[in-house]
Amino acid sequence: MKHYKLKLTALTPIHIGTGEDFDPTNFVIDGNYLYEFDETAFFKNLDGKGKQAFLQAVDSKAADALFGIHRVIKNYKQAAIDSATLKVQVSKGVAKAYENKVGRVVQQEGGRRINPRKVFNQFQIQRTMRQPNTNHPYIPGSSLKGAISTAFQEMLFKQNPALRERFFETRNPTHRLFKNLLVSDVKATKIYAMVGYALNKERFEEDDQGPKTMLEAIYADEKVQSIFDVNVSTRDYLIDPDRPKQTYPIDIETIRQACNAHYLPLFEQMFEPYTIFKGQKIDDFTNEYFSEAFYNRYKDFKLKDNQFLIRVGRHSQARAVTIDGMRKIRVKVSGGGPKRKPNRWETLDQETTTWFFGRSEYSNENLLPFGWVLCEVVEEKYYQKDSL
Repeated sequence: MKHYKLKLTALTPIHIGTGEDFDPTNFVIDGNYLYEFDETAFFKNLDGKGKQAFLQAVDSKAADALFGIHRVIKNYKQAAIDSATLKVQVSKGVAKAYENKVGRVVQQEGGRRINPRKVFNQFQIQRTMRQPNTNHPYIPGSSLKGAISTAFQEMLFKQNPALRERFFETRNPTHRLFKNLLVSDVKATKIYAMVGYALNKERFEEDDQGPKTMLEAIYADEKVQSIFDVNVSTRDYLIDPDRPKQTYPIDIETIRQACNAHYLPLFEQMFEPYTIFKGQKIDDFTNEYFSEAFYNRYKDFKLKDNQFLIRVGRHSQARAVTIDGMRKIRVKVSGGGPKRKPNRWETLDQETTTWFFGRSEYSNENLLPFGWVLCEVVEEKYYQKDSL
């Protein structure tokens, strides 16, 4: 058994979803912070007039009833803050959008009023995973193990496709290679979280505005870094019980080499002005969205001998979670729209759009890619040799 302690440094924002949202009826945004509050405590903190207004808003059957609930909550913002169970930093763009849209009946271009349900849905903010005991955002061990597994499978596939089939595609769990890789949940030693926007941009053409969602992320940029510790244990895989000397090594050096072979080229590609797409050299606009400081810090990024890169969480992009040589990425090329034309798809070896973390819903600069983590081996311990 081999035991390792790793230091993980988030280089960019990370969002690992839970399937749950911050709901607009149980949070307020004041200044640069979101305050999630307990509804029962909030109601108790209201004065008599506030309680009456809240009950009237809840009982309303009007089309804009949601605006009425939001309006009461915003009018009694301090009661909500006093009832807060969680405080999260938000970007200035999120705070501005909240003040301009939530609880206000405003006019759209053309004189139509904003649909209350649409505004409500826009302010459902996707949560990132938090530890139950500390309530701190964290990276679950399963995400780390999954990222390592993808890189390891690619390494085996390139060495010998039969190895990948034997170790990863077998239905017998006792034969699976990564049952011998044990990863604890990641413990935060320095953590930043922020609510911002996930913005989708075209890679091969300039794109002022694509799809967007609002989410909470573990935050990191060229100045701020979230840092974690994690313990990893490995055992060599016994290929044949009748030949105990025939083992496949699963040690940290093998993992490091596999991860850097898979992830490092993808990281470096983000800073290149061109890529090969459909056999042709084509402009890649990815790095046009980065800040100059972020671009300069990481364009010539060099790893030390005890370091490797991985990519985790949502919006990690198709190439990061698939195996080079086996990729079949389904991309929509046309269809839909106002005339609801039939969708047409094609299968490619890379994605044609990318997701960025932005501080404003209309940002086209100072954006950050999602999910990049620097792993550093800080301690190694070896015990007697054993295999499973």
